[in-house]
Amino acid sequence: MHRRGLKIVITESQPDGCRQVAGHLTEAGHTVLRCHGQPGTERTEPCVAWAAGGGCPLLAQDVDVVVDVRADEGPRTAREQGAMCALVAGVPLVVCGPVGARDGMLARADVLCHHDDIEAACRTAFSPVGPTAHRVVARAVSLALAGVTTPADVHVRLTARESTVFADITVGASPTATAIRRVRAAVRLALAPFTPSWPYTPVMLYHRERPADRP
Repeated sequence: MHRRGLKIVITESQPDGCRQVAGHLTEAGHTVLRCHGQPGTERTEPCVAWAAGGGCPLLAQDVDVVVDVRADEGPRTAREQGAMCALVAGVPLVVCGPVGARDGMLARADVLCHHDDIEAACRTAFSPVGPTAHRVVARAVSLALAGVTTPADVHVRLTARESTVFADITVGASPTATAIRRVRAAVRLALAPFTPSWPYTPVMLYHRERPADRP
């Protein structure tokens, strides 16, 4: 559904630990940006934003996916701050490598994978029906219905058939006709980064058991 090259920010648990993965993604046609200085540089900062004249690629670019390359199951290192930044920014996160059983933050990644599966993992994470897309749409619906329903009462189900994403939204309060139009617009805009067919997304809005009108 979305076969263009992705814009990927890559971070790592150990210095130069992402070299192989970054090379593979670049060869696959993706644009790779780094949370750290290029291999062989003398930078010691935990991220490029701390370097003189540097800046966070998550702020300067329209990033599709963040990849965290891990060397082992050990505790998160300071070099993996980019993974937390991805979760805060709502950007799909892929963790490539082992994750310790106690590391709940990394376990929240959209996809956990091995080095050999990294390209497919990035595609899955950026899916318009993936976990990040669901979170982004749910947040957009909550904002569109602020004062009408609570975020806990918003439930989103995204499915794909051929080139079209279908959105089924269930809310806890009966929306007005104006609110329904606002939700449909919010859902479609929220899907814009994930699929080029976002303007045509059919949005079905439900209040408990009874469906609202459908366009």
